[in-house]
Amino acid sequence: MAQLARSVVLQLSKTGGPPSNGSVGYVNDRIAGTLATHGWDVHAFAAPRPVLATAQESMIPLALATSRLQHARAGRAQLAIHDGAGLSIRSPSRAWADRHMVLYHGLAYGPGAWLGNDAVDLHVANSAYLARSLRAIFAMPDWAARTVLDPSGLGRVCDIPMPLPCVAAPDGDPDFTIGVELPDVVRRAADAGVVLGHALQPGKQDLMATVAVMFWLNDALRRSGGRRAMLVISEASLPPDLRQGIDAMLAGTGLDCAAMFLPVPLLRQRALFELFRIAGFGLAYNTFPEPFGFYALESVHAGCPLYTNGAGNNRFLLPPAHGINVVDTPAMASNAAGQPDPAAFAVVAEAIVAALDDPARTAAECRRGRALIDATWSTGAFEAGLMRAVDRALGAPGDAPAFEALRIAYSPLLRALDPGTGQTRNDYGDQVLSRDAVALVASVLGRTTANLAADEISAIVRHRLFEGGVLALTAEAPD
Repeated sequence: MAQLARSVVLQLSKTGGPPSNGSVGYVNDRIAGTLATHGWDVHAFAAPRPVLATAQESMIPLALATSRLQHARAGRAQLAIHDGAGLSIRSPSRAWADRHMVLYHGLAYGPGAWLGNDAVDLHVANSAYLARSLRAIFAMPDWAARTVLDPSGLGRVCDIPMPLPCVAAPDGDPDFTIGVELPDVVRRAADAGVVLGHALQPGKQDLMATVAVMFWLNDALRRSGGRRAMLVISEASLPPDLRQGIDAMLAGTGLDCAAMFLPVPLLRQRALFELFRIAGFGLAYNTFPEPFGFYALESVHAGCPLYTNGAGNNRFLLPPAHGINVVDTPAMASNAAGQPDPAAFAVVAEAIVAALDDPARTAAECRRGRALIDATWSTGAFEAGLMRAVDRALGAPGDAPAFEALRIAYSPLLRALDPGTGQTRNDYGDQVLSRDAVALVASVLGRTTANLAADEISAIVRHRLFEGGVLALTAEAPD
C-alpha cells in the first residue's frame, strides 16, 4: 500500500451535521476541520448508503463492505482516529495505518477492539475521570503472573477538554435542530409561580430517587409558604406503566405524577436552554456513570443550579459553590430489591429549598461556574487539546511502569465508603463490604504490589475488590 504523508482517516460516529447529532456529533464534527487547518489530508468515513431503500444493512453489511473497499484504495494512512462506536467499522491495526488514536466519549462501545490492543497508540478520554477509569481497567492485576491487563496502555492515556456548545452559543447552537420548542404548558407553569426543575436525561436517571426528591421538595415547600414544584422530565422516562406504579405508591400522600411532573418530548437545544433559564433547579440523580457531563454544565451556564449524586464525572466537573451540588450519602444506596430508601433523599430537597430562599447566593455560584466553564471548555481549548493528543500519538511511546512499583489506591469509580457499615457508593455498582474487607482496604491502601504479602493478595482476590471497583492499581505517587 502507498503511504500518504500527513494523511488521517477518521472513523467517527454521529458525524455529518448540521443538524448536530447530540453532543457526540457536535464534538466529532469539529475534528476534520481542525485537522485540515493544521495541514492534514483528511479521509472521513461516512455512513454507507445502501442501494435499496428496504436493504437489511444492519444484518447484512453489503454497503459497509463497499465503503471499506473505497477507503482501502486511499492507501495506508499515517494516523487513524476512532471513537468507540467507530471501532466497529475497522479495528485498529498497523496493516492500514501507522498510528491509531481512540477518542472515548464513554466506554460502552467496542471494548474488545481497544482492550489490550497494542495498535492503539493513544487513548484519549473526554475527562480526567474517564482517563483514570481507563487506567484502572488497563491496570487490572494478574497476581499470579505479576502483571496487569495492558501494561503499555497505562502510559498511553490522556484527556482533552470537550467543546461545549453553550460557550460558543449561550442561547443554543442553531445546528441543534432535532427536537421541539418548549411546550407552552411549561411556560404557563412558570408564569403561575410553580418552582420548575428539570431532569431530561432519559435512560440515565434513577427514577425512584428522582420521585423521592420531588416528594420531599413539595413537602418542604408546602410547609414553608405553600409553594409547589414540578419537574420537567422526558416523556420516555415516565411511560404509562411506570406512571401508574408511582401513583399507586404515592396514594394517600396528596401527590401524584400529574402534580409533580411535566413530561415533554425531546427538546431542541434552544428550547432546552430556555428551560434552564426559567428553572430553579436541575436534578441528575443517575445510575448512569456520566463520562463527561454536558447536561450539568449547560444548566449551570444558563444560571440554573444542578443537584446530583455525582455519578461519573458529574462530581468532578466544577468546584464546590460553582453551581453543581453533589448531595450523595451511603443511605441513598439501593436495597436488596434494587430500590433506595425514599427518606434518604429529603436532604436533597432541603438543599434545594435553601438555595431557592437565597437567590443572590445561588446566582453568584452559577456566575462563578459559568466563568470557569467559559475558560475551560471552549472550541479553542478543544482544538489545542486535540492537536496535542495527535502529536503525542505520533511520538515515541512511554515506558510501561514496572508491576512491582504500582500502588494500591481507591478505584476512580468509588464515590464513598462508610467504614462503619461497609456501604459503598460506586459508579460500577453499590455493595456492602464485610468488616474484614473494610479492614483489608484500609491496610493495603497506598502500598506497592511489591510490599503485599501472599495472604493479603489472596484476601484481595477473595473479596473481589478490584473486580468490584473498590480498589485499583496506579502508577501515580500517593498524595
